[in-house]
Amino acid sequence: MIKDYTSAAWVVTILGIVLMFISKSSVFDSSQINGLCIGIGAALAVLGVGHLAGKYVTKAVATPEIEKLSLREEKDERNIRIRERAGWNASRIMVYLLCFIALASALMNLELYITILLASLIIIQSSLVAGSLIYYEKRM
Repeated sequence: MIKDYTSAAWVVTILGIVLMFISKSSVFDSSQINGLCIGIGAALAVLGVGHLAGKYVTKAVATPEIEKLSLREEKDERNIRIRERAGWNASRIMVYLLCFIALASALMNLELYITILLASLIIIQSSLVAGSLIYYEKRM
């Protein structure tokens, strides 16, 4: 079953653009909140536009032969295992990077909220890994 996230991509794109406009208006007096709005808005807009562009480009060049080949490669067990190992390795590397950056931020006496945010990301990532392991142990 192939899921179509086109409507979600449009919503994300529009939300990103709205957040960028909010940051440029004088709704908030804080430069930190304006910076946060423009950062999140730009990220959402780029992700939405990227998904939409990819969707329409692949639709333009799609033929029945290409779709059949793509579906076969997507369901190939070797490719599935490669993606699983790549995801697991990326997850492990990100934990080490986040730990290093959190430690560096603490040692550089950055604002406390930055260090807490980085530590929270480590906890969230570790919780997601543990939750995924429990979920897939029960499922498989």
